[in-house]
Formats: sequence, C-alpha cells, structure tokens
Amino acid sequence: MSPGASALPRLGVTLYSFTRDFHAGRATLEELVARVAREGLGPGLEVIGFQSFRGFPHMAAEDERRFLELVERHGLELSCLDGNVDIALRADRLLDETELVEYLQAQIDAAARLGFPVLRIQNQASPRVVERLLPHAEKRRVKLGMEIHAPETVRSPWVLALRELYARLDSPYLGFIPDFGASTRGISPSMFEAFRAKGVSDDLLEEIARRWRELDGKEFEAHEEIGRFIALAHEHGAGDHAVNLAVFAVGIHGHQEASAWSEILPHVVHVHGKFFDIRDGREPVVALEELIDVLVAGGYRGYISSEYEGWHWDTESDAFAMVARQQAVCRAALERYARSS
Repeated sequence: MSPGASALPRLGVTLYSFTRDFHAGRATLEELVARVAREGLGPGLEVIGFQSFRGFPHMAAEDERRFLELVERHGLELSCLDGNVDIALRADRLLDETELVEYLQAQIDAAARLGFPVLRIQNQASPRVVERLLPHAEKRRVKLGMEIHAPETVRSPWVLALRELYARLDSPYLGFIPDFGASTRGISPSMFEAFRAKGVSDDLLEEIARRWRELDGKEFEAHEEIGRFIALAHEHGAGDHAVNLAVFAVGIHGHQEASAWSEILPHVVHVHGKFFDIRDGREPVVALEELIDVLVAGGYRGYISSEYEGWHWDTESDAFAMVARQQAVCRAALERYARSS
C-alpha cells in the first residue's frame, strides 16, 4: 500500500531562495519570514546562519528571542540551519582541526538555542572533524547534515568515507542533505537565455552544453573542470562572464542519476529541493517528480526545502512566485501517494 499523507515528505523553503531580495534591501529577515507564511510556502523554514543573523553564531539574546517569536507568530516550523565550514577565516593560514571543531561547535550551539533540529555542514569538515563533533551534537540534540552538492555524488570519495564513518558510529545525529541540483538532465535553459542576452555567443553556449554532457558518468575534480570551462569561455570571448558561466555550469548542475540517492536515504536528515525555473508546470532540467518518488520509496519523511537558485542569473522573476510554482509541482507529486493510500 502506498504511504498516506502523514507518512510523506513535507514541504518548506530556504530563505536562500530570496537572497536577491535580501541583498537588495527589498525585504528584511522579518519580512521574508512573514511573506513565506502569508503565501503558504512553509511550514518548513530553513535559514542560513551567516546570511541572516548579525554576529552569528554568537548572536545577542534579544535577537534570538525575537526570531523565535517571529517563527511562532507565523506558525512555521524550523527545519534546518545552514552553517558554514569556513576553513580560510585567517589571512595567514587555514584553520587547524581543533579550531575548526570549536568553530562548528559554536554553530551547533546556535542551532540548539534557536530550535533547529539540523545543522547543514559542508565537505571541508573531514570525517575526523565530524567524529569529534558528534558528542557535542548529541548533547545538544542537533543533527549534523552533510550537504552533497553538485557536482559531487553519493560515490564521491569523501562521501564514501563519511558513509563508512556513519556505519561505524551508528548515530541518528549524523546524516546527509541531498541537493537536487546534483541530479540534473542538463544546464538550465534560463541560464543560457540570460547569458545570451548579455552577449555571450551561441557557439560558446552550445560548446558548454556539449562539454557538460561529456562529463556524464565521469569522476572529476570540480575546481579542475571549472578551470577548463573558464578557459573555454575566454577562448570564445566571454570576458567578465567567463567565471560565472563555468561555475554555474559545473558547480550547480550535477550529473548523478536520481535513483542513486536511494543508497544513502537511511541517513538523510534534510533535503534541498534545488531548482532553477518552472515552465509550463515543470522544471526543465531537475526531475522533481522522479526525485520525490525516490525519497518516498526510501521512506524519507522529513522536509524538502524549495531552493530557488535561478536568481543568480534571472533578475526579473519574482522568487516567491517561482517557489510557489515549484511547490505546486512537488505537492502534486506527493498527493498522488496520498490519494492512492
């Protein structure tokens, strides 16, 4: 029997989707949260710590109190706090292991004080760092969610090392956060349209698409391929657009099959529902319905945070309207299961 509505993933949104509005001063944190609630884009709410809170992870007690009151007033549920693993904080050297552990412990503490059940971490945190963090995460009852972001996959060497660690430590406070952008069928047409409007040649865009397809099924180092794409763009006269073209093509459009996420689903603690555009009721390159099928089949019951990333190049669309359209697609996919139960 198919799962009922109570046993399905839930929908929410990350405020990262509205970065352009926040950075442009069109909306405060309080206004973003209020609009999320008003437009029914919750109930899950994901927030980026360093983007949203002054002094993070050491915020003023009054600021923390106001945020908690804000969330309660609007009837939202905190799903994930995005931490950062900034190993290059110092100008003279990288943080050593102990410094990085202390830096992340402070972010775990912030998540606990604010009531977030999950802290997103990134792969600059080695398995050794994650293991050292675990006792503190367990004490504070905050799950550590390692993000798997394009172009990485569930079989990337560092992910395999973490999978071994998780199997050995067997703690519910260690997990992964899949990012839908790691499973795309191509580069978003909206990205190509935006760069074409900036004067980038069709020849270059076609070559980028071809080179991207050649990476299907291959293991590669992201920084090396980004470098190659930058060189390609410069060869075609892309000028100041070369770096963004390369980073967007390689760094947020991944090649992993949707079905591959099933390998790690027992350890998934949150999901980033990355998307770039919704046209005629579908996402052109992110197989939202197929990805949701994989999550449901694997028994995932947590939040899928809508993460609109087309704002990097689409300066005209309303990000809130775009998220609403994406959630309509996701909701329809989930309702199929609810109806059939």
